[in-house]
Amino acid sequence: MIALTGNLLLLFALLSSISTLIFAKTPAINVDKKYKFTCLFGVFQFLFIFFSYILLTYGFIISDFSLITVWQNSEIQKPLIYKITGVWGNHEGSMLLWLLILSVFLFFIIKYDRRIPRSVLLNTIAVQTSIIFAFLLFIIFTSNPFALQLPAPIDGIGLNTLLQDPGLIIHPPMLYVGYVGYSVLFSYSVAIMLENPQTDNWAKWVEKWAYISWTALTLGICIGSWWAYYELGWGGWWFWDPVENASLLPWITGTALIHSLHNYKSTGQHRDWTLLLSLLSFSFSLMGTFLVRSGILTSVHSFASDPQRGLWILIIMSFFILFSLLIFLRNLQKENEKKDFVFFSRGTFILINNYLLMVSVVVIFFGMMYPLLLEALTEDRITVGPKYFNIVIAPLVIFIAFLMPIAPNLSWQDNWTQYALKKLMISFVITISITIAIQILIYGNAYTFNLLLLGLAIWIIIVSIIDLLPRNLSNFNLSFSELKRKNLPIMGSRIVHMAFGMMIFGIIYASAFSENKDLKMNLGDKIQINKFELQYDGFGTHIGENYDDLQVNFSLMKDDKKVADMAPAKRFFRKSGDITTEASIQKYYFDHIYITVGEVQEQFIFVSVSYKPFVRFIWLGGFLMAFGVSFKTLFRSKIIGITDASAN
Repeated sequence: MIALTGNLLLLFALLSSISTLIFAKTPAINVDKKYKFTCLFGVFQFLFIFFSYILLTYGFIISDFSLITVWQNSEIQKPLIYKITGVWGNHEGSMLLWLLILSVFLFFIIKYDRRIPRSVLLNTIAVQTSIIFAFLLFIIFTSNPFALQLPAPIDGIGLNTLLQDPGLIIHPPMLYVGYVGYSVLFSYSVAIMLENPQTDNWAKWVEKWAYISWTALTLGICIGSWWAYYELGWGGWWFWDPVENASLLPWITGTALIHSLHNYKSTGQHRDWTLLLSLLSFSFSLMGTFLVRSGILTSVHSFASDPQRGLWILIIMSFFILFSLLIFLRNLQKENEKKDFVFFSRGTFILINNYLLMVSVVVIFFGMMYPLLLEALTEDRITVGPKYFNIVIAPLVIFIAFLMPIAPNLSWQDNWTQYALKKLMISFVITISITIAIQILIYGNAYTFNLLLLGLAIWIIIVSIIDLLPRNLSNFNLSFSELKRKNLPIMGSRIVHMAFGMMIFGIIYASAFSENKDLKMNLGDKIQINKFELQYDGFGTHIGENYDDLQVNFSLMKDDKKVADMAPAKRFFRKSGDITTEASIQKYYFDHIYITVGEVQEQFIFVSVSYKPFVRFIWLGGFLMAFGVSFKTLFRSKIIGITDASAN
């Protein structure tokens, strides 16, 4: 019954998308009637896809193993929360979630963008529906989550054990919201380019979608990084895995897009560049989907290895990318935007920032694709590892970090102001003082390069804080109305910049000054790591719903006083027989003590212990960046009453 109903709902969604396209693009129909029925069938698409997703979730909850997707990715003894999240822990279910988010965004366009000119809105709905239609075909013919098997097995195979983790409850949906959110910018950009004459004020229409997509993608990447850090047991936060890089590319182009939109709104320049960034952001999202699901990459993040599915996604990706680029090339403006060029202006520095970001996209894309192209041409297999990415990305990050504090202190048209120079000089002096203190008081043997990077991170943080202060501190007013008028319009962007500085600081500090010890320990042995002492106390057991833990117990001490108990574990999943390594992480202010165990014997154990100073700044910075953009979006909304586009 679930299989039949689910397939019917997908079929009705497909028919609704066809009807939406017909009404949106048939010129003979009256405009009001066209708009009414286009929106109506657009809402029907959302409802049919939404109920199909709810139905699949219900199938997972009741363990309906007549559905092949449920049988392959669930089991009776699995905890309820992982039955629910198991819906997107596989290829078929995750594609249905992808489709659901596409339709949710279509619904939001219909509901919340009614003031946009009808012709633009109809084209936007048509493009968004075309994407939904393509993925509906893909799901129905190659990735049907409602495929039936009879008789139904008694129990299921179970979900991938690495995915049975709280981090995977949030990580995929947030990542998908970010990926799919760029489809809205893609749809609007194509619709805007199809308009004749050219549409004004379009940047204001799409800005909120750029913020929403970027925020969701930032959160998804941060949560995924945190999951890899504690779940995979290697203690790193970014491995330059091809699938990780695939999520990073639309994030970088999305970052460039946000800045370019602000520049275009304020100066009216670089329209074509801004539209191109909108197209590229969604194009890279499609490319990431292709890489994860085509089987051409080997990664813990990959969902599928079926070449047929990969071919379908490649066709979809190629069609939308080529279609949009052809429209873009046809609509290129030929006006000269350099007539009022001023080098020391905010717009120029934003453009330089954009170019640096796009260079980083090129080098990351090259590092991802070169091994694949080489294998296709010569059948030789090579790996482009972290060393390549660290070497080529580091100089770009240095340039971006250097420019980041300067650009917000420049005006859009004029050169330097005395007040801007004063702020930058004060922040520079404070930065030098803190950096020297780190060198002398904390780490007397620090490398100059590491100090340079730390200094840049500190400079970003200091300038961002100073930017939030009023020119005359004696007139500083903490009343909400005064803050709203003067500070809140710029607070969000400064929080983002400050958070980026915190993230860079955490990455450099933890990488440069962390300590690690791999050793064999007997019962009662103690080891010293940094200012802490760790004692091995033996092992115990813990019984979970569908797993058993062999816990290795440690006492963490500092200055002969016990700070905490730590218990890394070996986890045995009863159904699959898989064994995973569970790290134990103890927080100490902004630092981590990180322990994993290898071989466990009755007489001894092998253990890896790490001390990672300021490592928490990495995720704190990431989450603060997402908060800053959300804050900026909120306080530019009509809820608070700030709509001044120039206040940044």
